[in-house]
Amino acid sequence: MSYKDVLVHLDNTDVCAARVSAAVALAKREGAQVTGLAMALESTISTYIGIDFPASLTEAQQEIVKKSAASAVEKFEAAAKEAGVDYAVRVITCPATKAASRLAFFARHADLIFVGQPNPDSAGRAFQEALLEAVLHTSGRPVYVVPYIGRLEHKTRRAVIAWDGSKKAVRAVNDAIPMLMVRKEVDVLVVNPKKRSGDFGGQQGENLVDHLSRYGINAHVVERTHPEVGVDTVILNHIADTGADLLVMGAFGHSRLREKAFGGVTNSILHQMTSPVMMSE
Repeated sequence: MSYKDVLVHLDNTDVCAARVSAAVALAKREGAQVTGLAMALESTISTYIGIDFPASLTEAQQEIVKKSAASAVEKFEAAAKEAGVDYAVRVITCPATKAASRLAFFARHADLIFVGQPNPDSAGRAFQEALLEAVLHTSGRPVYVVPYIGRLEHKTRRAVIAWDGSKKAVRAVNDAIPMLMVRKEVDVLVVNPKKRSGDFGGQQGENLVDHLSRYGINAHVVERTHPEVGVDTVILNHIADTGADLLVMGAFGHSRLREKAFGGVTNSILHQMTSPVMMSE
């Protein structure tokens, strides 16, 4: 089992380099093709306010966004060529209102999509959240979210699976198997385990450990009981304590309102993460 077709969202920001680096590194390891997708967004502001701007102003704005997309593509191509991986490029021209759905559409035709964590201090935060929401909830594909602070150097290749036995968690684990196979250790983290262990044929998480062992994955169950603390806090603390370089979890939340796009745990993880997160819904 391996990834063969990887997609990465490109933009002309400093933090995009970490996203491209992660996607290219995975493509090289898996022998996959990586496609960089940049967007040249058309202005729709005149439509909203009912004023027609001079053609020269609109043309100048379009020239700026095209140059920005071209710059993002150029950096991506340089990274892909240096790594010696097969790559392709797409530049999509569309209104900003259609960008999220267009990105989700192309994500449906890849094994995995790399996107960036929204930066709370960025002027483009709302737009980045819209992109993330779309690929997470409508693409049907796993999403690899790279922190806006970049990928930290980790001494140990260790993954943490946020495990509750749900359908979404199962999907996330299955989608992440190629990544789990290259980790030295995998923690199956069970927060506030259920008391009726008989419902799980033993310790909660044991069956998953057995399943992963068929792939040669060195996994073990880790239980954390802190009913007075939020599940998101327990997960983030465990990642910090162990120095894990990947979190695998199911995504929750179905609202299409941006401010309510994610469920409580998903929302907290995506806004407080310091290590990459692999999510599936």
